[in-house]
Amino acid sequence: MRGILKKAAAGLLAAAALSGLSGCALFGGDQGLNQNPVRTYDYSAMKLVQLEEPHEGQPTVTFETDAGNIMAVLYPEYAPNTVNNFTARVNDGFYDGQDIYGILDGEIFMSGAADEKKDSGVTEDGQLIANELSVDLWTFRGAICAYNGRSGYGDSRFFVINQHPLSEEDIAELKGLTDENGGKLLPDELIDAFIEKGCIAGFAGRYTVFAQTIEGFDVIEKICASEVSGDLYAPTTPIRINKVTLGEYHAVK
Repeated sequence: MRGILKKAAAGLLAAAALSGLSGCALFGGDQGLNQNPVRTYDYSAMKLVQLEEPHEGQPTVTFETDAGNIMAVLYPEYAPNTVNNFTARVNDGFYDGQDIYGILDGEIFMSGAADEKKDSGVTEDGQLIANELSVDLWTFRGAICAYNGRSGYGDSRFFVINQHPLSEEDIAELKGLTDENGGKLLPDELIDAFIEKGCIAGFAGRYTVFAQTIEGFDVIEKICASEVSGDLYAPTTPIRINKVTLGEYHAVK
């Protein structure tokens, strides 16, 4: 791989082992499973909030793109620093007119960089934001995650997950992961959600999930299906985020 985004791809795709899961690469890539917090999560308290209906008044974000609109709910209670930086950038108009790039293997797309090479972003005080990880938030299809360049610290850059189809071998490996005591690591509820909803399991414990798509999954698929070119894996026909707006979720009555 060459170029700036191909370095990013190494941090995303290689870490998740998208060409096939492996025991040491599944959660943590070259860091290994022992260094990934998924091993120390208290799964007895896990609440898969992304699978629940949004609650009334929950903060939302809408991306108006050339390919259509994507709406997501935000999780400030789980990722306060990441969400605060994101919403500040929305209010600044930073994301308006941003181009989409990093369409990798039809499984994610990226945006939110501050420079043409896509190797830097913006924060409120210039300081990078440490990962905010939670047993309640996972890298399901439609998750919006902070890109951290494999450093564990993020900025304004983010990526949106389409999904990585799980093979029978992948599922067997997920079911076979063990904790430090030799017991079953991942609860069936989580594995079943990975299978049903779609996911990139190998990203779990590596990237902050700060939002979840609730409308516009077809738009994500359309973007991720784009033909790409160049070191930035940008769509050959440019796709831009024209406008980003914040709001609140209200159920249709």
